[in-house]
Amino acid sequence: MKKVYIIGAGIGNKCFMHKKAAEMIEAVDCLIGAKRMLRDLNDLNKEKIECIDAEKIYSFINSNDMYSSFGVLVSGDTGFFSLSGRLTELLSENGGISVENVPAVGSLQYFCSKLNIPWDSIKFASAHGRNADIIPIIMFNKKVFLLTGGELTPDKICLHLTKKGLGHLKVSVGEKLSYDDERITEDYASIMAEKRFDSLSVMMIHNDNALEPDAGNRSIKDDEFIIGSAPMTKSEVRTISIAKLNIKSNYIVYDIGAGTGSVSIETALKLYNGTLYAIEKEKKSLELIKRNIEKFNAHNIELIEGAAPSALFDLPKPDAVFIGGSGGYMDDIISEVIKKNPFVTVVINTITLQSLNEALNCMEKYKFKDVEIINLSISKAKKIGHYDMMIGQNPIYIISGKGSGIN
Repeated sequence: MKKVYIIGAGIGNKCFMHKKAAEMIEAVDCLIGAKRMLRDLNDLNKEKIECIDAEKIYSFINSNDMYSSFGVLVSGDTGFFSLSGRLTELLSENGGISVENVPAVGSLQYFCSKLNIPWDSIKFASAHGRNADIIPIIMFNKKVFLLTGGELTPDKICLHLTKKGLGHLKVSVGEKLSYDDERITEDYASIMAEKRFDSLSVMMIHNDNALEPDAGNRSIKDDEFIIGSAPMTKSEVRTISIAKLNIKSNYIVYDIGAGTGSVSIETALKLYNGTLYAIEKEKKSLELIKRNIEKFNAHNIELIEGAAPSALFDLPKPDAVFIGGSGGYMDDIISEVIKKNPFVTVVINTITLQSLNEALNCMEKYKFKDVEIINLSISKAKKIGHYDMMIGQNPIYIISGKGSGIN
């Protein structure tokens, strides 16, 4: 039976490598790993294969009968953003191969020890070779640890934070950790954006005012929003409309005709792994939305200036769409979102019979399923002298449906 050891190479400096890891590197017949890790083992007289793809490594081991033992080197710890997970899965399915993971001190533990902070409650993510939006993660966590790499260097991430109104956050960056030329830099994100860092770095982003995970569970009162003269979807209507969106925490959501941003804010606070795109053409409304984003710390909202459907063309495909104002382009808007995602959930608010008819025609034309129509009439008590009188608001129609995948 072939024996495979997936070996955590540790933080970098060999003195932090586990004793068993060093023993296995010496003992195996063949070593597999990234070029930079194998380069440090040039003094070992054994076969070395440069590869970091789990499927290719498995194929090589499975088809190679020259060796009985293999060591696969992975950076850091085997259980932390490494190829070990997938490779272990592949190897374990083969009855002729046994696999063992050998752990190591990784960058998370090492960096936290240098910062003198515990790491058991830290949220961690990887931006190494990934196009990840870290804003929702930072919104809901006091400390976020990031592995960086590729184009997403620490300075570019800090620039992104600054553009999103988070330039005041403290950021710690670790470069060449464990080596003699190790460097740890700490400052505000806005200042760190002006510096330059090694591409293979780690970051800790500190957000003392992070939102609680259940921040989106409460209903925000109308008078909590900065309103101005822009139209606003009222509290009770928001509650039902957002419920009909059936959102999950990682959704991409559009709010078309965002107005003051009340629907955007309440929805975004439910997206602790997702993003909301607020589309609005009026400049006064855009300024109100910006102010409300700052007030409620809803920085996972991307503000899009323009009118739908043209403003939607370059946006990622939505999971759910709220239409509070169509500007007379209901059909064009529905056509665009159903083109992006044939299974999208759409919720429409309207107060006129003409718009109701248009919305229903679109639901039928684009073959939406589970279509539901709600007519909501709300009255609220108002103090008039010694008496309380019920004052009625405009009735509103809430139309919802889900794309069937059939166009």
